Amino acid sequence: MKYSILLFSLIFCLFPFKDLKIQWVENLDGDFSFSRKQSLKCEAWCYEYAGATEIIAKRSNKDTIECYTLANEATHCTLHFYIINNVISNPRIELNSIADGKRTYVCNDGSIKMDKKAMQKGILKAQFDMKFDHPENPEKVMFWKGKIYAKIK
Repeated sequence: MKYSILLFSLIFCLFPFKDLKIQWVENLDGDFSFSRKQSLKCEAWCYEYAGATEIIAKRSNKDTIECYTLANEATHCTLHFYIINNVISNPRIELNSIADGKRTYVCNDGSIKMDKKAMQKGILKAQFDMKFDHPENPEKVMFWKGKIYAKIK
């Protein structure tokens, strides 16, 4: 038991995850016309990123939805986070580099707005802007921002 507590404490020291409070709105304004062809419209600066157009939103249980983007031939980093009640938990970029192996970049700042009515219908409709720790070059901002329109599976 004491080793489990020690391991759990060590993980949180190594990866100081920042949760983001969700700003709920009745009708999220903006252009979501991309949703007819894709579930994500975004821009990002992170390693081995050449674009992403799909995000998966999968319900794990009554209070938790797991969200992650899909990698492709040119993009080897993915955005991951959990929606737990009114919080975005553990937002991070996971890089599966062809040159340097696996790395995780944790969110250190950000915001997210979600459409309450869409969520009640089983649709994740959101606008987000997240910034991430960048230990290789702290002066260069690592970010991922955009809009999501995805059916929750």
